[in-house]
Amino acid sequence: MQISTKKLPKSVIEITIEADEKELQSARKQAIAQLAKEIKIDGFRDGKASEEAIIQKVGEEVVERETSDIAIRLLYTEAVTKEHLKVVSRPEVEVISQKPFKFKAKVAILPEVEIGDYKKIKLKKEKVKVEKKEIENVIAEIKKNNAEAKEVKDRKAKNGDRVEVDFDGFTPDGVPLDGTKSKNHPIVLGEGNFIPGFEEGIIDMGVGEEKEHPVKFPDNYQAKHLAGKDVKFKIKLHKIEELNPPELNDEFAKKISGGQKTKWKEIESDIETHLKSKKDNDQKQKLENDLVNELLKISKVEIPDSLIDEEVEFMLKDLKKRLAGGGLEWDKYLEQTKKTEENIRKELGIEGEKRVKIRLILDKLVELEKITISDSEVSAEIEKTKKLYPEAEQKKIDEAYAAGTSNRLRLQQQLKIIKLLGQLIEQLAK
Repeated sequence: MQISTKKLPKSVIEITIEADEKELQSARKQAIAQLAKEIKIDGFRDGKASEEAIIQKVGEEVVERETSDIAIRLLYTEAVTKEHLKVVSRPEVEVISQKPFKFKAKVAILPEVEIGDYKKIKLKKEKVKVEKKEIENVIAEIKKNNAEAKEVKDRKAKNGDRVEVDFDGFTPDGVPLDGTKSKNHPIVLGEGNFIPGFEEGIIDMGVGEEKEHPVKFPDNYQAKHLAGKDVKFKIKLHKIEELNPPELNDEFAKKISGGQKTKWKEIESDIETHLKSKKDNDQKQKLENDLVNELLKISKVEIPDSLIDEEVEFMLKDLKKRLAGGGLEWDKYLEQTKKTEENIRKELGIEGEKRVKIRLILDKLVELEKITISDSEVSAEIEKTKKLYPEAEQKKIDEAYAAGTSNRLRLQQQLKIIKLLGQLIEQLAK
């Protein structure tokens, strides 16, 4: 066999292969044996027909076609192995000649990644600090969520009350407006969760009282037919509840922690710890994003279309799955967005190419930095995952991540990348 290779754009290799007579005869024998299994010829046991009988039955053209297919498959595989090619797509094959038997195959290979001097990247690490006001805000939310509601009928509504109202919206000249009507709608006055100016109309209303109150909708309101419009609301107040927040004492600490905490100071300490942990995680995520963006700037890689197409297909399936989980059918989504599936594929292509490039860069850095993850570390991560599932499901996880499976190898690579990012951030963040 003679092999020659030619580099094409976007990490595609063209391999030209010429078979010698011995290799072609070997492929022909396999073709005859295969055809003997597939066809029945009178006078021969299954699979035992002679070459002459098979040619007479199916014709020389069929034998040659089967021989070519087998030769291409065997010789292509051998050539890829001999040339040490890391192929990432199916080959596009074109037969050049039958005598001698010669063909060429175009195939995408794992692209070479050129990374600049990543050791010179500078990342800015902020000092993480939890402010007193942030703790107070969380405590205020806890108090609000645990406040006792006491119905009152002998006074007017005021800020801080929880009220229930009917409302109905009209244009200034009395035409009803879609999406502006509700019955027994709960509102906590002063929280500002409703249209600006609406809650002010309820303050000083008494139970059973009705009134009209004008409101101007914001210009950027999500319902376009109401954005920037003057609306006259008819409001009827049905109920006023006074919200009495709990005392922040040890008894309350026991209640909200299910008895796990006995002192209110422990709750405050936990709040601070949680806020600190969240800020640490947010900064870690930001530093990782900053690092990846810098790596993208200093790296060069020609990505084959097949890898991008594969990533886009994955992203498209994920989008469909998420939409289905939210109860939205794919055809309905296309109708609402006024797009075709092809439009969406093109839109995903930009992000898909970026994702592939990031993955290739990080895989290359794992190699350069000689990052290793032991089998015991992989097993420990699997055990952590198993604890999130019922006992009945845990055996399936063991099977899915058994030694040698693609899931386990993929997890090991993910752990390597996590370790890599941690090490680089430690070195580059100041």
